Amino acid sequence: MASMSQPSKDDIKHQFGRMSHAYVESVTHAKGHDLQLLLNLLAPQVGMSVLDVATGGGHTALAVAPYVQEVVASDLTPEMLERVQELCQARGVTNISTQVADVEDLPFPDAAFDAVTCRIAPHHFLDIERAVHEIARVLRRGGIFVLEDSLAPEAQELDQFINTVEKMRDPTHVRSYTEMEWRRFLEQAGFRVGETQIFRKTHTIADWLRRAGVDDATRQGVYQAFVEASPAAREHYEISFQDDGTLVTFTDDKLLLRAEKA
Repeated sequence: MASMSQPSKDDIKHQFGRMSHAYVESVTHAKGHDLQLLLNLLAPQVGMSVLDVATGGGHTALAVAPYVQEVVASDLTPEMLERVQELCQARGVTNISTQVADVEDLPFPDAAFDAVTCRIAPHHFLDIERAVHEIARVLRRGGIFVLEDSLAPEAQELDQFINTVEKMRDPTHVRSYTEMEWRRFLEQAGFRVGETQIFRKTHTIADWLRRAGVDDATRQGVYQAFVEASPAAREHYEISFQDDGTLVTFTDDKLLLRAEKA
């Protein structure tokens, strides 16, 4: 079983640096229907300056860019930003710039942006409350924050199951939070939470593990955890098996929300 200790920022940079191509090429990251849902919540406008935090492969930045003046794609991992630059060049996108940045200490002035986006990343942030306060700081008053991330159910057993298998798969996973936790983080940072959406996302387990670059021992441990899941976890996460007992898919929860800086 993978270590359950808190990762370091160097661990995170190493993990996403070595797997940067896998995340750029990931269909669920590049073409998920949730990208359109995120765009709808953002309601981008022509003059907007947008920061995409923890941009990863840059898929959110690329989706937003056609509708706004400029996007800054920031990430802790330089290799990820190299992939973003390659994609921008290949697609002829000229209004995206990149910036190596730690979300807990963003290198931007106060009130520098009209909107901030962050998709499928905060579960890797070491200090989530500090990160949310930094996002609030760099937004102008009335600015919009659109968040998407994995969501832990309120039921403790289901919360513990998903966070355990995520941490086994990728030791840089810190925590998927509940909706109540997210509301508290945002309100404490001076946001007013507006529209929220919860949707389900099905993962092919073999691909999900491959994207994290796991070794055989880790793969077996994760499979075992799914096989031994409680009836409640099997039902909620829709854990599916082939007739021969081979594990195939599971389905988890995602939270999308729009918050305004008061």
